Amino acid sequence: MDNWNNILNEDILKSNISFAALFVLHFECLKDYIITQPKTFYSDVEIKNGKLCCEETEEYKKEVRALEKNIENASLRWFIDADAIAQEDYNLYQELRERRNDIMHELLKNLNNGFGEADAKLYIRLLELYRKIDKWWINEIEIPISGEVMPDEYDPEQVSGGQAMILSIINDIIFDNNKERYKTLLDELKKLGIA
Repeated sequence: MDNWNNILNEDILKSNISFAALFVLHFECLKDYIITQPKTFYSDVEIKNGKLCCEETEEYKKEVRALEKNIENASLRWFIDADAIAQEDYNLYQELRERRNDIMHELLKNLNNGFGEADAKLYIRLLELYRKIDKWWINEIEIPISGEVMPDEYDPEQVSGGQAMILSIINDIIFDNNKERYKTLLDELKKLGIA
C-alpha cells in the first residue's frame, strides 16, 4: 500500500530525499576512500589534466589486489591486515553496500516507505566506519610518512581528513546544525575572493 503522506507531504519527501542522497554520498565517498588510499600508497601517482592517476605497481597487485577479486573487498582486507579495521567492519561494509544498492535501485519504493530508525542507525554506523578508517590512515600512514613531529596539543582522536571535513559540513548544513556559522564563513570567503 502506498504511503501517500511520504510522497505528498513536502517536508517528509524532502527529508527522505535528503537522507537517501546523504546515505549514498557518504557510502560512495567511503568506497572511494577505501579503494584509493591503499592504491595511492603502493602505486606510482601523477596528476594528468588535473586528475589523479595511479599506475598500479606489482607491489600493489601483490599487497592489495591479490587479497580478493572485488577491489572494494580486497582493499577492505588490506585494512584488516593492517589492523585498521576488524572483520565486523568488513561485514558492516557489506551491509552498507547492500542498503546503498537498495536505495539507489529502488528509490521510489524507499521514498514511499520512508526511512526509519534502523536506517538512521545504519547511517551513523556508516559515518563511524568512515571516521575510523580516516583517523587510522592519518595517524598510522600520513603522519609517520611525513616525518613531522606533532605538537603536544595534537589529539589523534580528533584528526580528520579534508574529504571527511567536507562531508561533516554537508551533514551539518542538511541537518540544520551550525547553518549560520557556515553562512558567515561563506561571506568571509567571498570577501577574500575565494568563493
